[in-house]
Amino acid sequence: MNSKNLKILIVGVSASGKSTFARNLSDITKLPVIFMDSIMWNPGWEYIGDEETVEKLVEVSENPKWIIEGYITKGARTFLFEKADQIIYLDYSPLVCSLRYIKRWWKHRINPRPELEGSPEKFSLKFLRTIWNKWEAISLNKFLAQVPGQNKITIIKSPKAASLFISQYKFN
Repeated sequence: MNSKNLKILIVGVSASGKSTFARNLSDITKLPVIFMDSIMWNPGWEYIGDEETVEKLVEVSENPKWIIEGYITKGARTFLFEKADQIIYLDYSPLVCSLRYIKRWWKHRINPRPELEGSPEKFSLKFLRTIWNKWEAISLNKFLAQVPGQNKITIIKSPKAASLFISQYKFN
């Protein structure tokens, strides 16, 4: 990776570790991280809506350098995927993501994650099924297959591979 990769997009299904991965990558690159959850949600898990989410993403993506991580709303995928110099897709197994979801819920059920101030985690069997079945990945995979510049997409299949990627990341 070189200094031309100043805009990095990290995507994947829920609970795949996008936020942690983004923080680790930011430590190496010193690029600022934008968490989709902090853009999309007001305290108490109040969704701001697709239109406002896209407006905020248009604004933050105008910055010359960033790491944006999270679930990218469909209305923002085209322009964010085009603007990104690199797209990192955490494509882990359903078992890994499901276990991470349960662990995250347990850890943050009282004290919310830093990027979700005022929104303690809630457990949902329906959401666990979504993660297990990788339903979020269906449209993401279709969209990624159509991204021009397939060489800017890196698919990481396991937490071990993600750790190796971070440890070997070169940034000038």
